[in-house]
Amino acid sequence: MVTLEILNELIGADCESYFSYLKNKNKGGLNNSKGNTFENHFTIYKIARSFNKFYKEDNLYFSSQMFAFVDDLVIEQYDEHKNNGWFYQIKNVQTLDWSGGTHPLENDFINQRLVSERLGLPSSLGLVVSTDNVFEKLQSTQPDNLKHVELINFKSANSIPSLIRDNELIRKELIRMCAFENPPNFVLETLAAILLGSWDSSDKKKVSLGEIIENCYRLNPHYIRGLENKISASLEKLFAAIAGFTYKVEGGYIRWTFNNTDEGTLMFRIGSRDLLNGKLTS
Repeated sequence: MVTLEILNELIGADCESYFSYLKNKNKGGLNNSKGNTFENHFTIYKIARSFNKFYKEDNLYFSSQMFAFVDDLVIEQYDEHKNNGWFYQIKNVQTLDWSGGTHPLENDFINQRLVSERLGLPSSLGLVVSTDNVFEKLQSTQPDNLKHVELINFKSANSIPSLIRDNELIRKELIRMCAFENPPNFVLETLAAILLGSWDSSDKKKVSLGEIIENCYRLNPHYIRGLENKISASLEKLFAAIAGFTYKVEGGYIRWTFNNTDEGTLMFRIGSRDLLNGKLTS
């Protein structure tokens, strides 16, 4: 994403030192990302939120540790009319400020905005922290030239159960994403684990939202809601011809009962190719 030529154009004489900084930053980020629970939890939150908001638009791509000034999570949206980018720096630390250190956060956000504008990618920038104290300190000291940077207070957790219990942001999005009405905690925990498995098994480089979600459906097809809630006339006619068979549509899936003695959920969501092809396995 960032090249030496672009840095030379934007920064000038110091471009090589900045480029060396980016290479070291990227290398360190890749090594740390292997076990970074906080980054992964925030990423699956953004995947769930994007599914709830954008899923019918198959043009959204997720990347971790991009070669950029703000690099922990990058979401890109490509559209025939307009492209967009969301860049997040994710910090699970007990103390943080805008101007401290050899390479201040302030400079990273300023330079990322310059690079994004140079690349013609209108971008939203965000800084994610994990504690109230750090959030409030950064909010009260946010420089005027960084008011466009969104501050996000995302509570950290050591496990998925505690994440679902304590983090209202991700809990809200998982409930909206879930195929079940009023899902209990264990269902939300399973859904979060499915999302995490899909993301963690990818190379984390420009992975489309569609690819992430389709992989989730393969891992377990029953937990993420489908996008259609009306069955075809032919399938409706087929069900009506089965004595003792009743069904309801919930979260894009068909939940059925037979003679009040047996029940289940059809494996494939409404509108999927497998259901259209007549695979009614439950």
